[in-house]
Amino acid sequence: MLDFEKISVDQILVLSEIVSESDLLQTEFVEQKYLRRASNFSETISLLQELDLIGIIKDRIVLRARYKVFLEKLAKSQQHKLLLKIFMVNCILDRKTSVSEYLSQFLSLFQYSSGRFEFSPSISQRLKYSGLRNFLMDLEFLYLNDAETKYVISDEYSTIYSELIESGQLSLDEFLKIQQNKSEIGTAAELQIVEYEKQRLSRFPDLSQKIEHTALKDIMAGYDIRSFDEMLDDSGCHSARYIEVKAVSQWNYQFHWTMNEIKKAREICLNYYLYLLPVLGKRNFDLEGLKIIRDPISNVYNNSSNWIRKDEVISFSLIRDD
Repeated sequence: MLDFEKISVDQILVLSEIVSESDLLQTEFVEQKYLRRASNFSETISLLQELDLIGIIKDRIVLRARYKVFLEKLAKSQQHKLLLKIFMVNCILDRKTSVSEYLSQFLSLFQYSSGRFEFSPSISQRLKYSGLRNFLMDLEFLYLNDAETKYVISDEYSTIYSELIESGQLSLDEFLKIQQNKSEIGTAAELQIVEYEKQRLSRFPDLSQKIEHTALKDIMAGYDIRSFDEMLDDSGCHSARYIEVKAVSQWNYQFHWTMNEIKKAREICLNYYLYLLPVLGKRNFDLEGLKIIRDPISNVYNNSSNWIRKDEVISFSLIRDD
């Protein structure tokens, strides 16, 4: 088991910056550079190995694909620590390792109460999970309540909510509160894209004024925003751009697409756009990571080489004899 008492966000960040900037990834060389700025090299490197972010072959550090993608984002961003925290939480939750198993044991102790997940530990539980707890607090995944008697999971990590929902620990009212929170994040993402579109069309003030936040008045439209293309079409007009906004994880861009939205995308093809906006926090989005996908039926739905499709909901209806 990893010694979480000797692992911190700052240490992982130091190591990440070193391997990102170095062409020579010999373990001894990286360790020497690391120890000038941080401590507990072996524990930090072990965590990255456990999460399958790196491998060590013949005393050389080998970066895995997921970690390479993160390091590329890190190099372009001004928010190194925030990106690292979100990345590490996603890694711990996604990977089926001893780390995720240990985390699952800890999370199973949390209960949904008064709009949040919380856990009041006994003295023995405080001691047993102290290292993991401190690391999760360092990641801002959880925090202590004001009285310092309970651990509370931060609102931003709704992934945990959905896992606990599946375990049957929530009542209908509690589930609806969580769904409302997700809805609020979705609306905030839509408002962010409305402003983005206004900026994109700032050279065309007449078009910018006509941008419509459709979802506020017609939830069955099959898209959220009606905007316009900058280029003129064959008839000399600015074609409408029908935008469906999805607030997504910045690492895998997973989203849910309803049948109504898919139907609309099929109908209008090249004029239908998916805007996948990564969430950094409850009201904080990564516009630099925004993915704009035109004709998502062709480029997502029928593109199995780049997108993994999961049919998670199956609908049934009764065959009537009359």
